[in-house]
Amino acid sequence: MRATLVSSGVLFALAVAYWFGADALPKSRLGGQVGADGLPKLLAISLAVLSVALAAQTLAYMRKEKRAGVAAKPVEADGGDNPHGWRSHARAFGLIAIGAAYLALLPHLGYAVSAALLLLVVSTYCGLKPSWRTLVFAVLGGAAFYIIFVRVLQVPLPAGLWPTLLG
Repeated sequence: MRATLVSSGVLFALAVAYWFGADALPKSRLGGQVGADGLPKLLAISLAVLSVALAAQTLAYMRKEKRAGVAAKPVEADGGDNPHGWRSHARAFGLIAIGAAYLALLPHLGYAVSAALLLLVVSTYCGLKPSWRTLVFAVLGGAAFYIIFVRVLQVPLPAGLWPTLLG
């Protein structure tokens, strides 16, 4: 439980650092009411609120255990059925590694291909059996995200090496 409190404190400090990082972004006259720092500041506030909520939840749980006179169960090293075991942490780190690989491949493969690969890998990693349906899901999902973000919302995202290969 104390590790969760420490984690929430670290997350809150990260939110504060993220806020100051967003605040340091250059201001533009073309930015309008919400500039380039708008979304990062919103994310910093969200992270801060969630970290405080995690700390409050943990403290409430610790008080409840203390009143009941029940000691917290130790975390099992093998993971077992314990949702806080090492296996669940290893799975979470696996998802983080998939996200890092996505970010590394994004500039090279482009948004549409990277999004499709991300959908394919994450769905398989989370237990979906590899099949032609999984592949169709990934391709259609990547295409849908491309249409939504690049074409409809006109968000400039990396095209990758495909435009140079295709002429």
